Amino acid sequence: MNIMKKNIALAAIALMVASCNKDMGGEKQSFDPTEIRVEAYIKQTRATDTSFEIGDRMSFYAVEYTGEDVAKLQVSGNYINNEVMVYDGTEWRGERPLYWSKTHCDFYAIYPYQHPETVSEYIFHLPLDQNRPETEEALSGYEAADLMWAKAEKIKPPYTTYFDDDGTVCTPPIAEDHYYPVQLRFKHMMSRVVVKLERGENYEGELPEDIAVHLYNTVTTAEVDLTKGSLQRYAYGEKETITMKQLSNDTFAAVVVPQNIERRTPLVEVTMDGIAYLLSYSTSFRPGYQHTITVTLNTSPEQEKIEINIDGEVGEWE
Repeated sequence: MNIMKKNIALAAIALMVASCNKDMGGEKQSFDPTEIRVEAYIKQTRATDTSFEIGDRMSFYAVEYTGEDVAKLQVSGNYINNEVMVYDGTEWRGERPLYWSKTHCDFYAIYPYQHPETVSEYIFHLPLDQNRPETEEALSGYEAADLMWAKAEKIKPPYTTYFDDDGTVCTPPIAEDHYYPVQLRFKHMMSRVVVKLERGENYEGELPEDIAVHLYNTVTTAEVDLTKGSLQRYAYGEKETITMKQLSNDTFAAVVVPQNIERRTPLVEVTMDGIAYLLSYSTSFRPGYQHTITVTLNTSPEQEKIEINIDGEVGEWE
């Protein structure tokens, strides 16, 4: 039975629920317990540095169990195929009603919403201009780069059904505060790079207002396995330049594909007062981690020569 037929069948059950409830003390459901509802969390916050926002969209899949065996996630043919889930400020709801299977399911989700042509070798391209602002039609370049994945395993439908004397399928009333949505905990799949500019003891004056920071020589394409929630640098990807998002006058951030960077390769470019400074740095960008690079300026850019020190640290993406 395909997904459309299943949803039609479950929709019919949902309609019959109301007719059953009128015989159960006259109380009516304030919501439909057969409709799938989702709550999502992040171990660390996403690229907005806050949390999910109203109107955010994610890809949502479900595969069914037969006994103890679960179906493999596929591009199509799943119980639920890449449905759009939209955040309303509290929960995630489908753009159209999605109904529970009669059996256990595994649920998969990807944020932000994607159109994968394959689930095991999906090619994802990072936005190069991550300082691009958000519009009504699209996320900012920085947010669009923050690919996240979640999975909830062997989730049982949160309601029970039985047949009334006349053969009608009934669902006992469930108080909304006792209804348990699918719980999804997202993880960051990419790495985050933060560049902080500091004035050294000998730096004269304030930092210029026209500072721009770029990341050089990183592969910006990843090969993603949506079944495992893992990714790697795409073997045939090209090294390109990322424009970092300016968080403040002295702090910049970007989302990058996990990979190794050798010191002999220029990585960071800081541009001030029309002068560009290329800095080399050696590191291993790790998925789900933040790499902070501190650049200390020891003389002001008005001088003929600027003295720069670079240092770094690695910690969880928070």
